[in-house]
Amino acid sequence: MLHLPHEIERAIFQVAAGVHPTNHLPSYLLVAERVRQWIEEVMYHTIVFTSEAQACRFVESRPVASAKVKSLCLGSTLHLVTAADVMELCSHVDSLALWIVREGDAPGVPACLLNAFNRLPKLSQLSIRVSTVFCRNAVPFLPSMPIFNKITHLELLEGWVLWGFPIGIHYLTRLTHLSLRVVAHQTAPASLRIILMNCVCLELLVLRVIEGLGEVGDIEKWLEDEGLADPRIVVTTMTPYHSWVNDDRSLWQYGDYILKDRTRTS
Repeated sequence: MLHLPHEIERAIFQVAAGVHPTNHLPSYLLVAERVRQWIEEVMYHTIVFTSEAQACRFVESRPVASAKVKSLCLGSTLHLVTAADVMELCSHVDSLALWIVREGDAPGVPACLLNAFNRLPKLSQLSIRVSTVFCRNAVPFLPSMPIFNKITHLELLEGWVLWGFPIGIHYLTRLTHLSLRVVAHQTAPASLRIILMNCVCLELLVLRVIEGLGEVGDIEKWLEDEGLADPRIVVTTMTPYHSWVNDDRSLWQYGDYILKDRTRTS
Protein backbone atom coordinates (compact mmCIF):
# COMPACT_ATOMS: atom_id res chain seq x y z
CA MET A 1 0.00 0.00 0.00
CA LEU A 2 1.28 3.45 -0.96
CA HIS A 3 1.87 5.79 1.99
CA LEU A 4 2.16 9.45 1.10
CA PRO A 5 4.29 11.80 3.21
CA HIS A 6 2.18 13.75 5.69
CA GLU A 7 3.07 17.04 3.98
CA ILE A 8 1.51 15.83 0.70
CA GLU A 9 -1.50 14.35 2.51
CA ARG A 10 -2.04 17.63 4.27
CA ALA A 11 -1.86 19.61 1.02
CA ILE A 12 -4.38 17.27 -0.65
CA PHE A 13 -6.92 17.51 2.17
CA GLN A 14 -6.57 21.27 2.58
CA VAL A 15 -6.99 21.85 -1.16
CA ALA A 16 -10.07 19.62 -1.12
CA ALA A 17 -11.43 21.46 1.91
CA GLY A 18 -10.93 24.75 0.12
CA VAL A 19 -13.01 23.78 -2.93
CA HIS A 20 -15.80 21.82 -1.24
CA PRO A 21 -18.82 23.45 0.47
CA THR A 22 -18.36 24.19 4.16
CA ASN A 23 -21.12 21.78 5.19
CA HIS A 24 -19.06 18.88 3.73
CA LEU A 25 -16.06 19.56 5.94
CA PRO A 26 -17.27 17.85 9.15
CA SER A 27 -17.06 14.47 7.40
CA TYR A 28 -13.33 15.07 6.87
CA LEU A 29 -12.85 15.23 10.64
CA LEU A 30 -13.63 11.51 10.93
CA VAL A 31 -10.83 10.34 8.63
CA ALA A 32 -7.97 10.45 11.14
CA GLU A 33 -6.71 12.58 14.01
CA ARG A 34 -4.04 14.27 11.88
CA VAL A 35 -6.62 15.05 9.18
CA ARG A 36 -8.96 16.52 11.80
CA GLN A 37 -6.24 18.96 12.87
CA TRP A 38 -5.52 19.97 9.28
CA ILE A 39 -9.18 20.52 8.39
CA GLU A 40 -9.90 22.46 11.59
CA GLU A 41 -7.27 24.99 10.48
CA VAL A 42 -9.35 25.56 7.34
CA MET A 43 -12.75 25.45 9.05
CA TYR A 44 -11.83 27.82 11.84
CA HIS A 45 -9.40 30.15 10.07
CA THR A 46 -12.08 32.78 9.41
CA ILE A 47 -15.23 33.04 11.53
CA VAL A 48 -18.01 35.54 10.80
CA PHE A 49 -20.85 36.01 13.31
CA THR A 50 -23.83 37.85 11.87
CA SER A 51 -26.30 37.21 14.70
CA GLU A 52 -26.41 37.03 18.49
CA ALA A 53 -27.86 33.51 18.41
CA GLN A 54 -25.04 32.26 16.21
CA ALA A 55 -22.38 33.71 18.50
CA CYS A 56 -24.08 32.35 21.62
CA ARG A 57 -24.11 28.83 20.20
CA PHE A 58 -20.39 29.11 19.54
CA VAL A 59 -19.69 30.33 23.08
CA GLU A 60 -21.84 27.61 24.65
CA SER A 61 -20.11 24.85 22.65
CA ARG A 62 -16.65 26.21 23.60
CA PRO A 63 -14.88 24.40 20.71
CA VAL A 64 -11.28 23.50 21.40
CA ALA A 65 -10.45 24.55 17.84
CA SER A 66 -11.42 28.16 18.65
CA ALA A 67 -7.72 28.68 19.36
CA LYS A 68 -7.14 28.20 15.61
CA VAL A 69 -9.29 31.17 14.59
CA LYS A 70 -7.08 33.74 12.85
CA SER A 71 -9.71 36.12 11.43
CA LEU A 72 -12.82 37.03 13.42
CA CYS A 73 -15.76 39.21 12.41
CA LEU A 74 -18.32 40.29 15.04
CA GLY A 75 -21.37 41.74 13.30
CA SER A 76 -23.48 44.73 14.20
CA THR A 77 -26.26 42.93 16.13
CA LEU A 78 -24.10 41.10 18.70
CA HIS A 79 -24.34 42.06 22.36
CA LEU A 80 -21.17 43.50 23.83
CA VAL A 81 -20.88 40.83 26.52
CA THR A 82 -21.27 38.07 23.93
CA ALA A 83 -18.55 39.68 21.83
CA ALA A 84 -16.28 39.67 24.87
CA ASP A 85 -16.93 35.94 25.39
CA VAL A 86 -16.11 35.19 21.76
CA MET A 87 -12.86 37.17 21.90
CA GLU A 88 -11.86 35.33 25.08
CA LEU A 89 -12.25 32.03 23.22
CA CYS A 90 -10.56 33.26 20.03
CA SER A 91 -7.65 34.94 21.73
CA HIS A 92 -5.12 34.12 18.99
CA VAL A 93 -6.71 36.14 16.21
CA ASP A 94 -4.48 38.39 14.16
CA SER A 95 -7.37 40.02 12.27
CA LEU A 96 -10.55 41.34 13.92
CA ALA A 97 -13.66 43.13 12.64
CA LEU A 98 -15.58 44.66 15.55
CA TRP A 99 -18.67 46.17 13.93
CA ILE A 100 -21.15 46.14 16.82
CA VAL A 101 -23.66 48.99 16.90
CA ARG A 102 -24.26 49.90 20.52
CA GLU A 103 -27.87 50.20 21.61
CA GLY A 104 -29.54 51.80 24.62
CA ASP A 105 -28.54 54.80 26.68
CA ALA A 106 -25.67 53.33 28.73
CA PRO A 107 -22.70 55.70 28.21
CA GLY A 108 -20.05 53.25 29.37
CA VAL A 109 -18.47 50.17 27.81
CA PRO A 110 -18.50 46.84 29.72
CA ALA A 111 -15.13 46.16 31.31
CA CYS A 112 -15.23 42.58 30.07
CA LEU A 113 -15.31 43.81 26.45
CA LEU A 114 -12.41 46.22 26.93
CA ASN A 115 -10.37 43.58 28.77
CA ALA A 116 -10.95 40.94 26.10
CA PHE A 117 -10.24 43.44 23.32
CA ASN A 118 -7.00 44.75 24.80
CA ARG A 119 -5.76 41.23 25.65
CA LEU A 120 -5.52 39.96 22.06
CA PRO A 121 -1.74 39.39 21.92
CA LYS A 122 -1.40 38.67 18.19
CA LEU A 123 -3.83 41.25 16.80
CA SER A 124 -2.33 43.36 14.00
CA GLN A 125 -5.29 43.99 11.67
CA LEU A 126 -8.41 45.73 12.96
CA SER A 127 -11.65 46.95 11.39
CA ILE A 128 -13.80 48.73 13.97
CA ARG A 129 -16.61 51.07 14.84
CA VAL A 130 -14.81 53.42 17.20
CA SER A 131 -18.04 54.02 19.12
CA THR A 132 -18.13 50.34 20.11
CA VAL A 133 -15.19 50.62 22.51
CA PHE A 134 -15.26 54.26 23.64
CA CYS A 135 -17.68 56.00 25.99
CA ARG A 136 -20.33 58.12 24.33
CA ASN A 137 -19.81 61.17 26.53
CA ALA A 138 -16.14 61.67 25.65
CA VAL A 139 -14.11 62.32 22.49
CA PRO A 140 -12.28 59.07 21.73
CA PHE A 141 -8.48 59.03 21.73
CA LEU A 142 -7.18 55.87 20.10
CA PRO A 143 -3.67 55.75 21.67
CA SER A 144 -5.27 55.61 25.13
CA MET A 145 -6.02 51.93 24.45
CA PRO A 146 -2.88 49.78 24.30
CA ILE A 147 -4.21 47.58 21.50
CA PHE A 148 -4.28 50.43 18.97
CA ASN A 149 -0.57 51.10 19.43
CA LYS A 150 0.41 47.74 17.94
CA ILE A 151 -2.00 47.69 14.99
CA THR A 152 -0.45 47.81 11.50
CA HIS A 153 -3.68 47.59 9.43
CA LEU A 154 -6.54 49.76 10.71
CA GLU A 155 -9.97 50.43 9.26
CA LEU A 156 -12.31 52.93 10.97
CA LEU A 157 -15.93 52.73 9.84
CA GLU A 158 -17.35 56.07 10.97
CA GLY A 159 -16.91 59.13 8.80
CA TRP A 160 -16.91 61.53 11.75
CA VAL A 161 -13.36 60.53 12.68
CA LEU A 162 -12.24 62.97 9.94
CA TRP A 163 -14.58 65.84 10.80
CA GLY A 164 -11.88 67.84 12.53
CA PHE A 165 -11.51 66.89 16.19
CA PRO A 166 -8.36 64.77 16.60
CA ILE A 167 -8.78 61.19 17.81
CA GLY A 168 -5.07 60.38 17.75
CA ILE A 169 -4.74 58.44 14.48
CA HIS A 170 -1.53 60.35 13.70
CA TYR A 171 0.07 59.02 16.90
CA LEU A 172 -0.26 55.39 15.74
CA THR A 173 3.21 55.20 14.27
CA ARG A 174 3.12 51.46 13.51
CA LEU A 175 0.37 51.86 10.93
CA THR A 176 1.31 50.70 7.44
CA HIS A 177 -2.27 50.41 6.11
CA LEU A 178 -5.18 52.71 7.01
CA SER A 179 -8.75 52.90 5.73
CA LEU A 180 -11.13 55.78 6.46
CA ARG A 181 -14.54 56.86 5.24
CA VAL A 182 -14.49 60.20 3.42
CA VAL A 183 -17.16 62.75 2.45
CA ALA A 184 -15.79 65.83 0.67
CA HIS A 185 -18.07 68.43 2.26
CA GLN A 186 -17.54 67.04 5.81
CA THR A 187 -14.01 65.67 5.88
CA ALA A 188 -11.46 68.14 7.23
CA PRO A 189 -8.40 68.32 4.93
CA ALA A 190 -6.20 69.11 7.93
CA SER A 191 -7.11 65.75 9.50
CA LEU A 192 -5.87 63.85 6.45
CA ARG A 193 -2.82 66.07 6.15
CA ILE A 194 -1.63 65.42 9.71
CA ILE A 195 -2.09 61.65 9.25
CA LEU A 196 -0.04 61.64 6.04
CA MET A 197 2.70 63.71 7.69
CA ASN A 198 2.99 61.86 11.01
CA CYS A 199 2.29 58.19 10.27
CA VAL A 200 5.85 57.59 9.14
CA CYS A 201 5.36 53.90 8.25
CA LEU A 202 2.17 54.47 6.26
CA GLU A 203 2.27 52.74 2.88
CA LEU A 204 -1.42 52.80 1.94
CA LEU A 205 -4.36 55.07 2.81
CA VAL A 206 -7.67 53.76 1.48
CA LEU A 207 -10.45 56.36 1.41
CA ARG A 208 -13.87 54.74 1.17
CA VAL A 209 -16.69 56.54 -0.60
CA ILE A 210 -20.24 55.61 0.35
CA GLU A 211 -22.44 55.29 -2.73
CA GLY A 212 -24.92 58.14 -2.87
CA LEU A 213 -22.64 60.43 -0.85
CA GLY A 214 -20.06 61.03 -3.54
CA GLU A 215 -18.18 59.56 -6.47
CA VAL A 216 -14.60 58.32 -6.65
CA GLY A 217 -13.75 60.94 -9.28
CA ASP A 218 -15.21 63.74 -7.16
CA ILE A 219 -13.13 62.73 -4.15
CA GLU A 220 -9.96 62.45 -6.23
CA LYS A 221 -10.55 65.97 -7.59
CA TRP A 222 -11.25 67.25 -4.07
CA LEU A 223 -7.97 65.74 -2.85
CA GLU A 224 -6.09 67.42 -5.69
CA ASP A 225 -7.74 70.79 -5.00
CA GLU A 226 -6.77 70.51 -1.32
CA GLY A 227 -3.16 69.62 -2.11
CA LEU A 228 -3.64 66.04 -0.89
CA ALA A 229 -2.88 64.11 -4.09
CA ASP A 230 -0.58 61.74 -2.23
CA PRO A 231 0.60 58.60 -4.15
CA ARG A 232 -0.23 56.45 -1.11
CA ILE A 233 -3.95 57.25 -1.37
CA VAL A 234 -6.45 54.91 -3.05
CA VAL A 235 -10.11 55.94 -3.33
CA THR A 236 -12.68 53.14 -3.60
CA THR A 237 -16.34 52.26 -3.10
CA MET A 238 -15.45 48.83 -1.72
CA THR A 239 -17.36 48.18 1.50
CA PRO A 240 -15.86 46.65 4.66
CA TYR A 241 -18.28 43.71 4.38
CA HIS A 242 -17.09 42.96 0.82
CA SER A 243 -13.52 42.47 1.97
CA TRP A 244 -14.65 39.88 4.54
CA VAL A 245 -17.00 37.77 2.41
CA ASN A 246 -14.85 37.75 -0.74
CA ASP A 247 -11.73 35.70 -0.19
CA ASP A 248 -10.31 36.56 -3.61
CA ARG A 249 -9.32 40.08 -2.63
CA SER A 250 -9.37 41.91 0.68
CA LEU A 251 -9.41 45.68 1.01
CA TRP A 252 -5.68 45.70 1.72
CA GLN A 253 -4.87 43.39 -1.21
CA TYR A 254 -6.91 45.63 -3.49
CA GLY A 255 -5.14 48.77 -2.30
CA ASP A 256 -1.67 47.22 -2.59
CA TYR A 257 -2.51 46.02 -6.11
CA ILE A 258 -3.51 49.54 -7.18
CA LEU A 259 -0.28 51.01 -5.79
CA LYS A 260 1.84 48.37 -7.55
CA ASP A 261 -0.02 48.99 -10.79
CA ARG A 262 0.67 52.72 -10.48
CA THR A 263 4.38 52.02 -10.00
CA ARG A 264 4.43 49.77 -13.07
CA THR A 265 2.75 52.30 -15.34
CA SER A 266 4.49 55.45 -14.07
